[in-house]
Amino acid sequence: MKNILARGGVEFVAVFLGIALSLWVDEYQKSREAKILNNQILERLYYNLESDSIDGIWNYKAHEKVVLGGKKVFEWCEGGQKNIDSIEFFISYLAIVTNFINNSEEYSALKSSGRMELINDENLVKSLHNYYTKVSHVKYLEHAAWQQVSNQFHPFMSNYSSFYDVDKDKNIYANEFGIFRLSSNPPKEKLSNYATRLKWESRYIARIYRELVMDVRKIRKLIRKELKYGT
Repeated sequence: MKNILARGGVEFVAVFLGIALSLWVDEYQKSREAKILNNQILERLYYNLESDSIDGIWNYKAHEKVVLGGKKVFEWCEGGQKNIDSIEFFISYLAIVTNFINNSEEYSALKSSGRMELINDENLVKSLHNYYTKVSHVKYLEHAAWQQVSNQFHPFMSNYSSFYDVDKDKNIYANEFGIFRLSSNPPKEKLSNYATRLKWESRYIARIYRELVMDVRKIRKLIRKELKYGT
């Protein structure tokens, strides 16, 4: 009887250990597969962020043109709107608007999958969250700027210009934006208001873009470290 009980006990323990080992192996395999998928997403995110940086640099330089234009137009108005050959350039700078074209698909995939906890570096998790929050903010600001330029500044300038289009001989910025050809001087009070307001807004947007570019450098460094740790 004792032998039967002992044998039964051993068989029970063996079965139990076999089940436990099988569950552990299954869980380990799932965890490993999830980690591999996470690393693949991080690799794609790494290269997407490089494109973000290129677009961010282009955009903040564009907004620096608006800042310069606002400064020069305000000075021109304050100085009595004397004849200056370059004033059409500076007024045209005020109509520059940008659109940040970034790919947030990989980050959204990480969030929606619930696998953010598989990232070892908490600093990377926080940096990604802060970065994409800032991206949403700058897109909101860009949309507001586009509405102001499209719905207010362009209609205003249409009363004092006979032409607005891209002129490759008079490149505003990367041959992407038009130049106003003045038919008469706009009212200096109204033009000064646009110049100072658009300059202030673009200075703020340019600052955010510079921060985003610096954030990208930091995040890509953290991703490289995370991928190296995960191999």
